Amino acid sequence: MLGIVLCGGQSLRMGTDKGLLSHQDKLWAKVAADKLISLNLPVKFSVNPLQQPTYAHYFDDQQLISDNPSLDVRGPLLGMLSAHLSDTEEDLFLLACDILLMESRLLEKLIHSAKADDSFDAYIFTKDGQQEPLCGIYKSEGLKKIIFMLQNNALVKHSMKYILGNLRVSEIAVKEHDYRYFLNFNSHAEINGL
Repeated sequence: MLGIVLCGGQSLRMGTDKGLLSHQDKLWAKVAADKLISLNLPVKFSVNPLQQPTYAHYFDDQQLISDNPSLDVRGPLLGMLSAHLSDTEEDLFLLACDILLMESRLLEKLIHSAKADDSFDAYIFTKDGQQEPLCGIYKSEGLKKIIFMLQNNALVKHSMKYILGNLRVSEIAVKEHDYRYFLNFNSHAEINGL
């Protein structure tokens, strides 16, 4: 399994690259990577082509997966499928760089869930009944299904929730006292006081 830190978003509301913001003297991308590394996973960073040169200043070029230009999709799906195409046999553990407060103990729950029953394509959390697709395990077999759908013009939407609707998904309900760990930060106002 490969840990993938999703950094390739446009960061429009933040106005600056979120993965390169600093929290407690660490880049957001590195904060997310360290959580995945704590699970003994090798980690790579999903970036868009414009970010590649900048991220190469902070991370080894071998750790960067740039969006695959052959894929006609956008958003997190582009990052996920680009990572999949870089090694189609690896399962992926996705973590968006802006889910800043995530705790390793919660990530471990996903790992345990996947080990306990490997019959699903994806393992994610739900918060208040809503799926949390940007922190989850996506099996290579499930990702191959999505690529097949894309190649056959059967992928009518590119949202992560639509993708999950086409996979066999194991869901873990988040307890209310853990909701805060799933906050994603999109603006300067939201990160004030962190």
